[in-house]
Amino acid sequence: MLGLIRAFSEMKTQFDVLIVDTAAGISDMVLSFTRAAQDVMLVVCDEPTSITDCYALMKLLSRDHNVFKFKVVANMVRSPREGQQLFAKLTKVTDRFLDVALELVAVIPFDENIRKSVRKQQAIVEAFPNSPAAIAFKNLAKNVSSWPIPHQASGHLEFFIEQLLDY
Repeated sequence: MLGLIRAFSEMKTQFDVLIVDTAAGISDMVLSFTRAAQDVMLVVCDEPTSITDCYALMKLLSRDHNVFKFKVVANMVRSPREGQQLFAKLTKVTDRFLDVALELVAVIPFDENIRKSVRKQQAIVEAFPNSPAAIAFKNLAKNVSSWPIPHQASGHLEFFIEQLLDY
């Protein structure tokens, strides 16, 4: 973790958006990054373990860390309708048991080209730029880049400052 924080502090390039892809679940690392984030974007697919992990993370973050807004990406779906249905399924459960707000920000289709791009050790947008998943990821990136940039830091960025001061 310390090495990663050091890498952030040594970055020379200015950037407006930094997306951190964490592992699934509720490890300390996942909690640290989600608590530090301006926006929490959860990726979920229509599998019981994915839905359960997503719900558990939302429950923990809302209950213990005052995070109540979540952006959701429906991943590996066969159609936009299936993505909407997955989001509706998740929303139905959170509306009943959690005090959180969800926003569906992307639907990423199942695409065999993802496996091919992994074998090529290239991002899908480079290996197969016109594939359905690549187009969906490009649309998501365009969407993220249009989100308003806060005038002041929100999230729990003090986590990074504390870590930098401690080493």
